[in-house]
Amino acid sequence: MPLLLAAGLAAHAPVFAAEEDVSQEDPARWYQGDDTAQLHYKTLVKEARAAGAQALQECKALKGAEAKGCRKEARENQNSDLARAKRILKTRSAAE
Repeated sequence: MPLLLAAGLAAHAPVFAAEEDVSQEDPARWYQGDDTAQLHYKTLVKEARAAGAQALQECKALKGAEAKGCRKEARENQNSDLARAKRILKTRSAAE
């Protein structure tokens, strides 16, 4: 039985594993500081939107109700990330 479980997981592992392109260096912007609350907020918003776009792109491989649920989850996650960015902005702005 454990062998079947392991075989089943191994069969689905490539679906979840993302290929990483290591042929290029990190963009310089990744190492630029976001010293102010507003710059940090802009970075968080940019990251949330990029993650949302990537999640929606991954949903395109799905069909029907599964795709609809995937898109809904992607939007909810993006909205959650954007709300978190606003909370962080508010907290950091109050501290400055």
